[in-house]
Amino acid sequence: MNHNLIRLKRLIYSAFAFLANRWPILVVALVATSIIILFQSFSSYLKTVDLSYKKTLTFFDKPISHLANTSDRTNFLILGIRGFGDQGEDLTDTMILISYSHSSKQLSLLSIPRDLWISSLQTKNNSVYNYGKFKEEGGGSKLVKSAVLETLGLPVHYVAVVDFNFFKKVIDTVSGIDVNVEHTFIDNKFPLPGQETALPIASRYETISFQKGLNHFNGDLALKFVRSRNAGNEEGTDTARNQRQQLVIQSIKEKVFTKDFLMNSKNLESLYQVFKETIETDVASDLYPSLARLLLDSRSKELNQIEIGIEKDKNGLVVLESPKPTYLYHNQWVLIAKDNNWKALKQYLQNRLDGKQ
Repeated sequence: MNHNLIRLKRLIYSAFAFLANRWPILVVALVATSIIILFQSFSSYLKTVDLSYKKTLTFFDKPISHLANTSDRTNFLILGIRGFGDQGEDLTDTMILISYSHSSKQLSLLSIPRDLWISSLQTKNNSVYNYGKFKEEGGGSKLVKSAVLETLGLPVHYVAVVDFNFFKKVIDTVSGIDVNVEHTFIDNKFPLPGQETALPIASRYETISFQKGLNHFNGDLALKFVRSRNAGNEEGTDTARNQRQQLVIQSIKEKVFTKDFLMNSKNLESLYQVFKETIETDVASDLYPSLARLLLDSRSKELNQIEIGIEKDKNGLVVLESPKPTYLYHNQWVLIAKDNNWKALKQYLQNRLDGKQ
């Protein structure tokens, strides 16, 4: 037998005998090694997101200690714009207000109609960001905050502006999402990018369809699902479109807040890179730990989803209307508070946020 092999076996046996009598040392060594590996990984992640160790400790504070708020609430406004290369690239196609109650730890989602009339600016909601952006640097977000406060009575503390590619990239980063489609629908006039002036007119569009039930969407398909506006049934309304957007957001939330996803540092780093590359926001990186804590605290609560439109809500209330004559609104189809009672609209929203309706 090879003498070197015999010596190696004896060395291994001796090592096991040593550790068998000193198992606490082995445990401490393994724990220490794990901590070092975790620390190195955490250190790399902090460097990626531009955070100091001191700032990460704010995760253990109550979010209200660090986030701007009004009467116990912090409100985030998500603006979805069409993006570079699309006609009207700075027009706001989607507006979603995310409101967090620090006392109840409840997240509410409010879809704001893009046709809502802003009296002080004499324009529709979807043009406000574009107007402000060309007025001054950072003016788009400022003007949108002012418009939401004027019409809905809700202060906006933080704004995030994203284009359509953001949603597509996020969904692809999490390997797709499962969405429970409520109604089967077909859209024969979904616009093809870059074909806005193509001839014949039929070549500007494609046909898309979705089946009722659980569907797995990649980023491209999810984007078509939320953008579709020409379905022949009830899915052709802006209200239905807003509901689909909320469904997708809920599905993303459910996918991200799983143990498998959150425990994988590569997943988190990939997701952060998407945020960093595609979002324009006034949320400083120092606030990320507080946002993480906010999301963690609210994870067990079902989203409070709020819709406002010209259709009746679950209680039979209608809070918006399309006024006439249209020449008073530059001959545009717009939405205003029912009976022009903006005070009633604001109270309705406050009640819904507080869970009273």
